[in-house]
Amino acid sequence: MKKTTLIARYLLALMLVIFGLNKFMGFIEFPPLEGFASEYMAVIAGSYILKSMGVVYLISALMLATNKAVGLATVLVAPIAFNALMFHLTLDPANMAGAVALSVLTALVMVGNAEKYKGLLN
Repeated sequence: MKKTTLIARYLLALMLVIFGLNKFMGFIEFPPLEGFASEYMAVIAGSYILKSMGVVYLISALMLATNKAVGLATVLVAPIAFNALMFHLTLDPANMAGAVALSVLTALVMVGNAEKYKGLLN
């Protein structure tokens, strides 16, 4: 399990760096959205939410890559991963691979570091 957690942690950090930088540079082109998904993303893109997410992604990636405050990093990323998964499940199921990968990697890192969350569950 330790190797799985280590690999998941580094893959998650890499994913967060790529998608975090993309929030600022826009080098990944996504397929056009339709309906409510398009309206939702238009509102999000018109605010500073995506840039804030990019900052959280990059800070979390740094914490994961350096193995410092892994619990905090995953607690920051988990709600974003959940929201991405729910967005794609409900509004854009055709393009949900990235959200599933983000959610699975986050869950694997959290399960592998379960002792760090005991204080949250008391």
